[in-house]
Amino acid sequence: MSGKRLYIVWYSHARRAETLTRELNAQVVFLFETRIKNRWLKPLRYMIQGWKTWHLLDRERPSVVIAQSPPIFAPLTVALWCKLHGKKRFTYVIDCHPGTFYDHHWRWALWLLRLLARGAVVTTLCNEDAQYILKQWRVRGLFIPDGLPTMEPASGTIGSEGEARIALISTFSQDEPIAEVFEAARKLPQVTFYVTGNPQRASSALLARKPANVVLTGFLRGSTYNGLLHNVHGILVLTNLANSLSCGAFEALSIVKPTIVSDMPEMRRCFPFGFIHVENTPEAIAKGVELLLSEQEPLTAEVMRLRDDYAARRQPKLEEFVTLLR
Repeated sequence: MSGKRLYIVWYSHARRAETLTRELNAQVVFLFETRIKNRWLKPLRYMIQGWKTWHLLDRERPSVVIAQSPPIFAPLTVALWCKLHGKKRFTYVIDCHPGTFYDHHWRWALWLLRLLARGAVVTTLCNEDAQYILKQWRVRGLFIPDGLPTMEPASGTIGSEGEARIALISTFSQDEPIAEVFEAARKLPQVTFYVTGNPQRASSALLARKPANVVLTGFLRGSTYNGLLHNVHGILVLTNLANSLSCGAFEALSIVKPTIVSDMPEMRRCFPFGFIHVENTPEAIAKGVELLLSEQEPLTAEVMRLRDDYAARRQPKLEEFVTLLR
C-alpha cells in the first residue's frame, strides 16, 4: 500500500484510531469543534467539520482515507470527496463503532451507511455481532478488534489512597451503571472507588447518591490517567450495552491489570477468560470486587495469558485488513 493514509475522526480523541494508525503507518486527524457544545447547534458543528475535512483532503491528497462512524457525516464527506476526485486514485474505508448500528440516535442513517459501504474498500467493525448486518447488506465487512493501546508512562499519586482501591473507567454516559457502582461501594466501605470522567455530565440526583468512599477524579489524561490505573488494585469497566466493547477494557489488558467487566455477549467473546464478568447489579459488582481483591496474583497471571491470546487472535484480522488496502 503506497501513498499517504489518513484516519479522520470527528471527535476529540479515539484510542482505536490511535492504535490502528500506528499499526498502518498512517496519520490520525481529530476534527472536533469543542466550542460548539449545544446539541441544537450540532448541524453547524457538522458543517464546519465537513468543510475542514474537505480542505484537509484537498491539501493532503491521501490515497486511502479511513473515516470513523458515527457520526455518519464523516464518512459521507470522505466518500463524496473520493468520488469527485476519482475512486481509482483515492479510496476510503469506514470504521464503524457500535453506536453506528445500535445507538438510537443513528438508526435513521443505516440506509446511508449501507449506500456508502458499497463504495468503500471495506467497512471495518469494532464488534463481532455487526458482521451479520453487513452480510445481509452484501457489502464487504471485516471485524477488527481494538489493538492494545500504548499507554503513557504512569505518574502521580491519584488512586493510591486507601488499603483496597478500585478504579471505575467512566464517562458518565447513560449506558453506564454508575448508580449500581455507588450502591456496591456502599456495601464495601473498606474499599476506595475512584471514578473517572467529568461529573458535570451526571445528574444531581445521581451525585447525591455517592457514598463517602467514592472519589470523583474528573476527566484524566495521559500519564495522570495511567498513573491512576497503575495505583489501584483493579479496574471496573461496565456498560449496559450488549454490543459494546469499551476501550477501557483494552487499556486494562494493555497494562495487565485485574479487571471486572459487564457480563455481555461481546465482552464474553472478546475476553473469554482472565477478566471477571458480572451482572450490572450492586450485589454482583460488590462480589466481583471482593473476588478481584482476594485473587490478585492468579488473576494477574490470567490477564497476562489473556493478553498474549488476544494478540494472537487479532493478528490475522489486521493482516487481512492490510491486504485489502493493497
